[in-house]
Amino acid sequence: QQAVQAKENKDSTLVQSKESDLEEQPQQSEDSTTEPSSEFTRKDLAKLVASLVVVALTIVFLVLVFTPKHPKFKVRFAAKMTVKNPNFGYFRYGVTNVSFTYRGIQVGEVSIAKARVRAVSTRKMNAVINLNANNVGNDTNLESDVRLGTLTLTVHKVNGRKRTAALNCTLTVNLPKKLVQDIHCS
Repeated sequence: QQAVQAKENKDSTLVQSKESDLEEQPQQSEDSTTEPSSEFTRKDLAKLVASLVVVALTIVFLVLVFTPKHPKFKVRFAAKMTVKNPNFGYFRYGVTNVSFTYRGIQVGEVSIAKARVRAVSTRKMNAVINLNANNVGNDTNLESDVRLGTLTLTVHKVNGRKRTAALNCTLTVNLPKKLVQDIHCS
């Protein structure tokens, strides 16, 4: 009987140890496989997101800073204008706008105040015009003309009153010498 009882004790001890091993084993395997795996995945995800943000910011910076832009020029043009009245009576004119165009695109405008010109005389006035190439855009002719050092501009009178004087001139500006080379008016 003692042998049978010892065998039963041995069997029950084995069963208890196997049960305890089974209970501990899944916990250890779950802990050992899920925790490092989930931490590893979260770290990888964080690194991936951080890398993508850095790459996106770098691309945006490069596009904004290193995108080639077309040159823009501004010229301050001082002009002496005259209104000649050949009549024996006075000539009065209202506010008049004179536009400067480059290849048909307006690059500047000056407003001349209303005035009165005495009989058979000439009224002289000075005007300062700021020429601005922003309206020209991506015209490759502008780049080549600036490199050559000459700009051809057309001058038109835009509006006036009842009696008007026509103004239609073409002038060539020498940029390096800062002077007008040719003026042809019709």
